[in-house]
Amino acid sequence: MSLEELFLEADRIGNKYLTPEEIQDFNQQLAQEVSEISELIDQQFPDTEIEVIDFSKGRLQRFQRKAHKR
Repeated sequence: MSLEELFLEADRIGNKYLTPEEIQDFNQQLAQEVSEISELIDQQFPDTEIEVIDFSKGRLQRFQRKAHKR
């Protein structure tokens, strides 16, 4: 059994002892924390360019960088 499978099995077993409200609260809190971490990463590592790959064009013309304003 892989490590990922062990974590999923432990999560499944743990969820058997939680109410649906507790599971929903946990998932909501986790989503909020992930969002806050994402915002911090965006502040510390601003990405001002978006890379666009157009597969309909020739090989040398595919990659194009565009400035992205936040």
